[in-house]
Amino acid sequence: MSETSKKDSTNALPLIDIEEAINIVVKIHDKALETEAMLDVAKGCGFANATSTPFYRRIVAARLFGFLGSPKPGLTKLALDYLKPDTDGAKQAALAHSIMGIKIYADIVTAYAGKKLNVDLLANKLEKDDTLSITKACAKVCAGVFVSSIKFAGFIAADGTVVIPSGTTSSPVAAALPVEPTPPKNQPKGEELEADEESQVQTLYLDNKRKRKITIKSPFAVTKEELERIRAWLGFQLIIQETSANPEQQ
Repeated sequence: MSETSKKDSTNALPLIDIEEAINIVVKIHDKALETEAMLDVAKGCGFANATSTPFYRRIVAARLFGFLGSPKPGLTKLALDYLKPDTDGAKQAALAHSIMGIKIYADIVTAYAGKKLNVDLLANKLEKDDTLSITKACAKVCAGVFVSSIKFAGFIAADGTVVIPSGTTSSPVAAALPVEPTPPKNQPKGEELEADEESQVQTLYLDNKRKRKITIKSPFAVTKEELERIRAWLGFQLIIQETSANPEQQ
């Protein structure tokens, strides 16, 4: 596809990062603009017109992140979970949902789990994506917005690698990573899992009484990238609880 046939903008990916998207959602909510016409929404948020590029891109981004409805800019449950969390972890879960709810974002997070992102390489990847059909300049904007957004949402570790935030249990996150289907009822479970010639079964006991355990069936060797994906998968599949002071549970 030639560069001239590609677009300088897109509605498939946010062109405004998640922090700015949240900012306009807050304005819409605080000024009670959720049921107003888009022209009134724009003016209420400080923009001259609903067709103003900065306003339009913010609304599109807020909708892509799952914070606003359409055609009226009503706040979604996801937005309310972030702005008014009522349970521990609700705010982080809302951010994780918003990131992983965008398929291309979820694919990138999965592919780069445990690795450092190179913005230029990511821009090249987006530019080459025929489903997007965007120019090099637009791809650079999209890549920069992606990096900024996942940083805000807690998907970047202290060492600069991509991670899935601890305790994340959102369904979009689970949908982004490959998960083995639930075995039939007559299939052996736990310690009864049988290893074949190319795999092994390992059990980790979590307490001294050997009542709490995790059993896995895996290849004899995994790559570093596969190990990071396993860690990320465990991070959102398991519910994290505070450590108990009861020695019987240790």
